[in-house]
Amino acid sequence: MPERPELDHQLTILRAEVLQREISDVQVLDPVLLRMMVEGDVLVLLQGRCFASVDRRAHFLIFGLEGGSPPLELLVNPMLAGRFTLADKGARVTKDTGFLVEFTDGVQLRYRDRKQMGKVYLAAAADRARVPGLAEVGVDVLSAEFTFEVFAALAKKRRDQVKVFLLDKSALDALGNAYADETLFAAGIHPKARVRELDEDGLKRLHRAIVDVLKEASAIVRDRDTALDEKVRDFLKVRNRKGEPCPQCGAPIRVAGVHGHDAFFCAVCQPDHKGRGFVSWRK
Repeated sequence: MPERPELDHQLTILRAEVLQREISDVQVLDPVLLRMMVEGDVLVLLQGRCFASVDRRAHFLIFGLEGGSPPLELLVNPMLAGRFTLADKGARVTKDTGFLVEFTDGVQLRYRDRKQMGKVYLAAAADRARVPGLAEVGVDVLSAEFTFEVFAALAKKRRDQVKVFLLDKSALDALGNAYADETLFAAGIHPKARVRELDEDGLKRLHRAIVDVLKEASAIVRDRDTALDEKVRDFLKVRNRKGEPCPQCGAPIRVAGVHGHDAFFCAVCQPDHKGRGFVSWRK
């Protein structure tokens, strides 16, 4: 799924390409994709309006619409495989296109999803909190508010595994599977460790790693200036590298299940101090 670095890069592109363009047409090619939280026809509601803003919240991209009443928002959760593309009106529409917005100049913003797992909500701006996944969103981990004190206070309440904590959008805005793994590797913490097992030094390493990993990844994605629909992950150190040598120690990268998620890690650099059934590569 697109994660924070990709979503922030997409925001930059979308703000440059779609803001203040008047909508002339809307096509819903996959009816299951669209969730209408306001009464009426989607074309009637959007035609003649413009996107006034594009923002990110958790793993949603939120398009604010101006013109008409009430103020509306188009909220998109790409889930596993959703992505946006920009195309001219005459360009072939691919089979995985589920929703598109056409502007008066013929440019189309298309939402594509080969897994058909993503969701698009049309809602009144005042009802954003009613959208599943946006009712409660935690502290932005790249904001000034994400201090160690705030992080430690959140961690103090947790009794679950550390990767589960990192993925909890109601606590932290926001990490996904890939960058949770990269963060834990950078901090030297096993993905199955319980949050309550971490001492102050461990929490400090984890807090620092969250910020450093996401900032570094965001800079790489931004500098490569990739296309709107392109996902760049070739620089990640452990994610999806099962069996490859650890970039720090050379031991093979391993995979474990954590509460329904896969977790890639190095058993040497991220030791399992509680002995939860893993081979000790130190021996």
